[in-house]
Amino acid sequence: MNDQDNPMIKLPVNKMLLRMAAPISLGMLSTFLFQIVDTYFVGQLGSAELAALAFSSSAYSLFLSVFIGLSVGVSAVVAKTVGSGQRDGARGLTMISLGFVLILSVFLGFTARAMIGPMFTGLGADSEILPLIETYMGILYLSFPFLMLGIIGSGAARAIGVTMESEVIFGISGLINLVFDYLLIFGKGPFPELGLAGAAWATAMSFVFIFLGIMLILRRHGLIGIGPIKGALAGLHDIMRFAVPTISMQILIPATGMFMTFLLAGYGTEVVAAFGVASRIEALALIGIFAVSMSLTPFVAQNFGAGEHDRIDKAIIFAGKSSIYLGILLFVALALLGPSIASVFSDDPDVIRFVSLYFKIVAISYGFQGIINVTVAIFNGLQLPGTALKLMAIRTFVIVFPLLFVGSHFGLWWILVALALGNIISALYAGKLMRKSERKWNRPIADASPWADILQDIRLLLRRSK
Repeated sequence: MNDQDNPMIKLPVNKMLLRMAAPISLGMLSTFLFQIVDTYFVGQLGSAELAALAFSSSAYSLFLSVFIGLSVGVSAVVAKTVGSGQRDGARGLTMISLGFVLILSVFLGFTARAMIGPMFTGLGADSEILPLIETYMGILYLSFPFLMLGIIGSGAARAIGVTMESEVIFGISGLINLVFDYLLIFGKGPFPELGLAGAAWATAMSFVFIFLGIMLILRRHGLIGIGPIKGALAGLHDIMRFAVPTISMQILIPATGMFMTFLLAGYGTEVVAAFGVASRIEALALIGIFAVSMSLTPFVAQNFGAGEHDRIDKAIIFAGKSSIYLGILLFVALALLGPSIASVFSDDPDVIRFVSLYFKIVAISYGFQGIINVTVAIFNGLQLPGTALKLMAIRTFVIVFPLLFVGSHFGLWWILVALALGNIISALYAGKLMRKSERKWNRPIADASPWADILQDIRLLLRRSK
């Protein structure tokens, strides 16, 4: 593919990012919906099962982060290779990445399964919750290699601009999970009543489908087959050089959730269950921001490889403004509808009260959280994973963790205030790092005022409404 045929380099920036983000949003919607479905059905089993799911979600996210980091590395390196006009190497890079991930995911899955007891006890799970966690995660850990291979494969497909097909696969997997959740949790028709284990088996089935579907897509687009092994080995080195700091950065994302779970465990099972509900609703709500950030890395990487810095500047402006606007909409919606949404998943008044409070406080920072996400994605696309890691490390250990620790001494309300404040301060720091990077490249965007652009957009909107 030459530059004339490459839409990432030739299509208008906003149009291309929306074209990439839309199918990513659909795929992520289905992925997060099956987590919401799990929460809904498991919530009908009781608060203990819901709390077990909340503990499991933190560990699941930690495990998943390793392979999302690898996927980002694969996507960025393959995209830069394609942007430089060397698409022939994509097949070899994809094949060797899949082989490496197969070995790593099997090893980590069995290791994590053997450590379920001490790990979750350390997170604060009591003797009532721990057997439920062992049931759920014992099944899920064994099925993780299928999901991880699917994630890496979709990252490779995204790098060459193939997004819709892989996201459709993730969408169908969500439907599979929904159907088998209902059948296996409650024992409908010829299926046994498995309770929480049924939720795990339903999720495992969806993982297997993701693996099969993504492999078919990769084969269709020529990314599976015999490739240049020598170049691929060198490419794997580049991927790992890129992925190691990215993995470290990705691990820091669920680390905040795990630390929150640890702090909230002291307030009782109902509070942990409520945090699990709020976290899953939050993940669903933030899909738009996540999709924009996921589309940015391969877009920026290809344009960086092609030397199209003006297009990168436009992408930075588009992503930043999108994060703020989506964040405002989410805050208004969740602050108003929080109690109603919580009541769908639990009739426990403590759960409903906490979820409502969570969205009234934390949701105000979602736009700023989006700024952090897109800044990290841009740095990854610019082949600066070390800078992205620095941002996430300072956000986690220097800003958010100390604020949460201090807030925990004053009560639940202050823990949530600390989390929101941490997101806001971290976003300001992310903006500072981005300006510093742009000045290094002597880009005019370094001195631009994002707030002035936003005010201008508001004036235009008000003028059109008259």
